[in-house]
Amino acid sequence: MSDRRYRWVILAAGIVAYATSQFSRQNYAGIQKFMADELALDKGALGLLGSVFFYSYALFQMPWGLATDRWGSRWIVTLGIFLTAVATWGFSIGHSLTALLTWRVISGIGGAAVYGSLAGGLARWFPARERGLSQAALGGVGGALGEATAFFLLPVISIYLVSGWRQGTVAMAGATALMGVLCLALLRSAPEDTVADERPAVEPFSWSLLKDPQLWCYTFLFSAFIVSIRIVQPWIALYAADVYITAYGQSVNAAVVGGGTLVIVAYSLLGRGVGCPMGGRLSDALVKRGISRATLSIGWLAIALVLFQVLSSGLTAAWLLALVACLLGTSINLFTLISASIAETYGAQRTASIVSFVNTVAQLLGATALAMSGYVGVSLGSQAGHGLSEYRGVWLTAMAGTGMLALIGTVIHIALARGRSWRAIAAPQPLE
Repeated sequence: MSDRRYRWVILAAGIVAYATSQFSRQNYAGIQKFMADELALDKGALGLLGSVFFYSYALFQMPWGLATDRWGSRWIVTLGIFLTAVATWGFSIGHSLTALLTWRVISGIGGAAVYGSLAGGLARWFPARERGLSQAALGGVGGALGEATAFFLLPVISIYLVSGWRQGTVAMAGATALMGVLCLALLRSAPEDTVADERPAVEPFSWSLLKDPQLWCYTFLFSAFIVSIRIVQPWIALYAADVYITAYGQSVNAAVVGGGTLVIVAYSLLGRGVGCPMGGRLSDALVKRGISRATLSIGWLAIALVLFQVLSSGLTAAWLLALVACLLGTSINLFTLISASIAETYGAQRTASIVSFVNTVAQLLGATALAMSGYVGVSLGSQAGHGLSEYRGVWLTAMAGTGMLALIGTVIHIALARGRSWRAIAAPQPLE
């Protein structure tokens, strides 16, 4: 198969790899009820299991990204997936909170090897005219598959196919290892006939880049997306379940199933899995017309802010909630447009390490925003005193965090654009 055609195999393998990373960060979300009952874990312990993953995930972004730009994405991604498989198996045999936390930390280290590495790999395989589509398909389809596995497939396996959450988790560890073998067989770091990159070979990441305002524009915009995702992922299904209980009088079991189904279909499969590739393709078309991906990212973030405002109003109509979830699934998961912008600005040779730096900052901010959202929700809920009131604080936290970061990124983006315009005007014109 020619390198030109093989890029689609690379994308397919990358989607599978990213799905394993997405599953690793949410691996206990669908089975936490069973875990909590068996090990007597309270909500504080369950929250801690989530936060330790993201802190280790954030701190190991740069080491993996630097390694990828030096040695290629194939081996780094494969190693990360195998480490994730080991951590998933270890999680299945944990019998104390300390053991579970340890394996979650290891899982975060393994998961950190995947996204930045794949972003760099796709930048080498896909031309600029397909960069938005390839990056958005990676984040959208891969993310949707990973979320569906964690929230739906693992509980189904644990309940109906094996005899408990531990056995179900072991099965997923084996499946993850098989995905690692698949990636080792199919992934290639770059096309064999690759010519020199459009930019000269340079060090993967230089700390002098911290003086570059363009890097910080990308960092703040990317962080705005991640803050939204970190708050929406754990809360949207719970909100949907409480809507079914409060507005429709359903039992807890029926509401949990109904809310989970709504979120998987509307947010993950339609919004993220279908909407994100379409958004990426749209960006490829609009870039040719002079509209930058950063500008499009700002537009998607503005849509997300409107959706958070709608959620904070306490909507209870299931059809409207499904529509909002679908639009959120697309708008907040197009952080991949920033990854495409980084490849176009700094070159494919440094994409993995620079995306990893940006993602480090974003994940730390996202984990902090997630923790704050719960406290703000409880505070406002205790004042209002009705079933859905706690969520108002959650959505307002998302709106405030996303809006603040998006505003900073937008100001830098506008300043850079005006600076380029002034330089173009002031440049001496050639004599005729």
